[in-house]
Amino acid sequence: MKNTLNQKPLTIFFSSEEKSPEKPVIYADSREASSSTGKEIVKKLMELGANVKLVKLECGDYLVGEDVAIERKTIVDFVGTLTRRFLFNQIFEMRRVYPRSLMVLEGYMGVLRKFSRISPESVNGALFALAQNGIPIIPTIDHKDTAILLYTAARQEQILEKRAPVVRPAKKLEKLTEAQLFLMCGIPLIGREKANNILKKYGSPVNAFTHVDEWDKVEGIGSIIKKKAEEVLMTPFKPTH
Repeated sequence: MKNTLNQKPLTIFFSSEEKSPEKPVIYADSREASSSTGKEIVKKLMELGANVKLVKLECGDYLVGEDVAIERKTIVDFVGTLTRRFLFNQIFEMRRVYPRSLMVLEGYMGVLRKFSRISPESVNGALFALAQNGIPIIPTIDHKDTAILLYTAARQEQILEKRAPVVRPAKKLEKLTEAQLFLMCGIPLIGREKANNILKKYGSPVNAFTHVDEWDKVEGIGSIIKKKAEEVLMTPFKPTH
C-alpha cells in the first residue's frame, strides 16, 4: 500500500540488529527479574544491548521511558488475576503513576481453552475493559519476543524521543520536597532531574509555573520543553463530559 502520509517506515523502530552507540536503560523489577522467565528476559535484554538496572518497582514489571511502565502477564497469569479480581486495581495504579503505561500479554491465546472455569466472554470482556480505559495491550509470542519489545520501546523512548525513564513512588508522598518534585514531574518531558533544576531556580512550584516562559534558561530545559509546559499550563481546560 502506498504511503500517502509520507511517514517514516516502522522498521526504523524495530531493527534489533542495528547497533546504536547509546544503550537504553531499562529498569526491571527485582522480583520479576528473579523468576526463571524474568532471568531469561534480562539476559536477552543485555544481549540486545540494554543497560538493565534491577530495582524494586512499586508499579509495573519494567520501566522503559519517562512515563512508560510495562506490566508483563502470561496468558495463564492473566486468567489467574481474573479469578482473584485485583487485575484492574494493579493496572490502573500503574497508569496513575506512569500515564503512558501498557500491558504485555505473553503466550498463545489458544491455551485458554484449557481453563474450563473461565469463559471466553470473561477474558475478552476484561481485555475490552482495559482497552476502553486507555490501557494498550500488546501480545507477544514468548519471553524472547517480550524482551525484543522492551528493548525496542526503550530505544524509541530514550534514543529517538529523548525521554529517559524515571522511577516514581506509588504511595502517597509524605515529604513536602518529594510532593513538589512529583508535581513538577507531571508536566510532559519533565523528569526528576529537570524538576529539581526548575525548583532550585524558582524556589517553589507556584513561582516556577508563574515564570514558565523563562524555563529555557534552566539547565537541561530547552525551547521544546518550555513550549510544551506553556501549552499544558496555559491552555483552558475542556471537560471530556
